[in-house]
Amino acid sequence: MYKLYPYFTNDGSVGLFSPSDNDIYHSTYGAATEAYEKFIFPSNLTVYKKNKIKILDICFGIGYNSKSFLNFIFQNEKKFPNFFMKNNSVLSIYNDKIHSDKKYKDLYISPIGNDKIPNSNSCRYTEKIYNDKISGVKTKDKFIICNEKIDNDKINEFQNVLNPEIEPDGTEIYVKAIDTDKILAYLSPFIKSSNGKIPKNYKLPFDNEKISRLLMNGKSSDETGKSHLEKQNLKLDLRRLIEYPMSLNLYLYSTIIESNTEILNDADLISIISDKKYAPYFNAQICRLFKLYKFSRCSYTPIRGFWAFLHNIYYNYLSNRHKYDLKRLKNMNINFQLKINDARTEIKNDSNIYNYIFLDAFTASKCPCLWTIDFFKLLYERLDNDGMILTYSNSAAVRNAFINAGFYVGKIYNPNSQKFTGTVAVKNHLLIKNKLSEFDLGLLKTKAGIFYRDENLNSLNDEILSSHKKEVDNSTLMSSSSYIKSHKKLS
Repeated sequence: MYKLYPYFTNDGSVGLFSPSDNDIYHSTYGAATEAYEKFIFPSNLTVYKKNKIKILDICFGIGYNSKSFLNFIFQNEKKFPNFFMKNNSVLSIYNDKIHSDKKYKDLYISPIGNDKIPNSNSCRYTEKIYNDKISGVKTKDKFIICNEKIDNDKINEFQNVLNPEIEPDGTEIYVKAIDTDKILAYLSPFIKSSNGKIPKNYKLPFDNEKISRLLMNGKSSDETGKSHLEKQNLKLDLRRLIEYPMSLNLYLYSTIIESNTEILNDADLISIISDKKYAPYFNAQICRLFKLYKFSRCSYTPIRGFWAFLHNIYYNYLSNRHKYDLKRLKNMNINFQLKINDARTEIKNDSNIYNYIFLDAFTASKCPCLWTIDFFKLLYERLDNDGMILTYSNSAAVRNAFINAGFYVGKIYNPNSQKFTGTVAVKNHLLIKNKLSEFDLGLLKTKAGIFYRDENLNSLNDEILSSHKKEVDNSTLMSSSSYIKSHKKLS
């Protein structure tokens, strides 16, 4: 059975721990904050001038990097006008009536795509519950859908708009997310959005002294959020950005579930979502949406069931802000694709040229297959001439592999911590803001700079590690420790 080890990080977002590797997937100072500081802010999106953008998110995990990218564009619409549709008619193509069992003073039936409540005498609430199930079947579910005959041409037209078979070149924003862990990827829309602080009286749900020590358990939740977020030396409101809107989770949910219908029968996923001990980390509305969709899926028509059902969820239970946000999000020209596959195989069969590549694979010392010089050569072929690869890794072996694969390499600087917290690889050297220092370059010439190899892009991690160890053991290069000592003496 799949075991999940979630915990709240210091900015209130959810992080994950890997007991098999005795390591964390996300920084304890803030999982959402980390995504912005190591991937989104260093990409300099605010000065991006092209009309289209393609993102490759390697090791999607629970989706923070893709979510943060989409949210950054979404929250800064005025800076990215080209990524939003000018014609809003897409939102109101489906105007078939839906019925709700929720009583309002004016007794209404509301069409999809319209926030207003019409006061039509012909649309009076009759206290009957309508659904698309077989007549006579009763249900206790609150979210009910009408049983009206719908024109097939309208269904097809609307389905093509909401779930278009868009080629990447036919959209303004294209995001391809890749991961081998399907459970984590499928859980991404369910993860609760951050509120900027750890919940009050929070205790780590599993025993780990290191994580407990790093979490700010001795401070109040308000102080915890304030201590980190108010130190930001950034013009952007990070607190606002890490508060992912409900509409973004709804969008990812609908996109992922429609293209990965096997989710509905995944025993591990269903078990995790249903387990009460995980409830604090998941969005309750998305979980209910999943359960009701699974329960009723057999009786749904191709489009009426899911989208009318989704409409009932957010129109009856979300705030006006969330309704407005969801409309704006749908108004973005987005093609999001999640691929559960080995990134090496997926990218070999991908002919797209990407503007940004987020490389967020697990540490090279444990998962070297996505840090080899051969994989970086493949990424070189997939990167735009003015594109960027961004990663959290500061490893000399990783940087040396990038350089030998043909990239110019620089460092990512975090103004909050005033430290260099990652690496950027580009084809255009003018995009490098923080160059490698003489010390960094010298370190690449030591044993620490010996990179991993995977010539056929299909080797197992153990094979890559074993081969790398032999190369390091047989090398006559200076050790990194000796180099560091000699450098300290000279300085």
